[in-house]
Amino acid sequence: MENENKMGTMPVGKLLIKMSVPVMISMLVQALYNIVDSVFVAQISEEALTGVTLAFPIQNLMIAISAGTGVGINALVSRRLGQKNMDGAGITAGNGLFLNIIHAIVFSIAGMLLVPAFFKAQTSDPEIIAYGTDYLRIVSVFSFGIFMQVTFERFLQSTGLTFCSMLCQAAGAIINSILDPIMIFGWIGVRAMGTAGAAWATVIGQFFSAFLGLYFHLKFNHEIKLSLKSFKPNWLIIKEIYAVGIPSMIMMSVGSLLNIVMNNILIA
Repeated sequence: MENENKMGTMPVGKLLIKMSVPVMISMLVQALYNIVDSVFVAQISEEALTGVTLAFPIQNLMIAISAGTGVGINALVSRRLGQKNMDGAGITAGNGLFLNIIHAIVFSIAGMLLVPAFFKAQTSDPEIIAYGTDYLRIVSVFSFGIFMQVTFERFLQSTGLTFCSMLCQAAGAIINSILDPIMIFGWIGVRAMGTAGAAWATVIGQFFSAFLGLYFHLKFNHEIKLSLKSFKPNWLIIKEIYAVGIPSMIMMSVGSLLNIVMNNILIA
């Protein structure tokens, strides 16, 4: 297979550059979501910006859990492919997809039930609570987009298709940047939605990236075969995914926890 031959025969130095540069660009693009949202939301009011800023650690926690699981998926799928175990690669990928679907469901339920309490624990300002709740509730309830986006990107990365992964990230970020002012301020006939508009722009960008990642996976990722059988939970595989992924989740989640602490110190 073309991708397998590249991973197995390309000189290590050249392969490292070819694999790592698109991934670094993807991570940079992911950070642009919050920056772009902040730039436009800041034009509404100081309270709106504060509400969205307080929401960012939970967004980053979603990314940490999805990306940490993705690290486990990437490592194990690549290992199975290296062993020429195509069935095992498909089952591993299916179990990883199953895990991120469960993670998305958990955040969706938490978004419906716990978001107002999260903001009330940090501030008593009703405007900040209202702006932040509008933003975080949408992003949490529709977190399926970010979890699927990261999952399919990891599938692509595990077979060497890092450029396709980068395209997914870039497309979502561009869409988010275009839709932000339209949906926040009500341009071209769209109803102005404030911070909720920023959240919808983010979610739409994430879902677009997820669907683009699925398209690239189905078109180019012939090594990983997903089937209904591969979605059946295999607890040994799930344990392996978490064994690799949890340390990455913890490392990335620490930043979110520190942000929550710093926000509570500085909000006064």
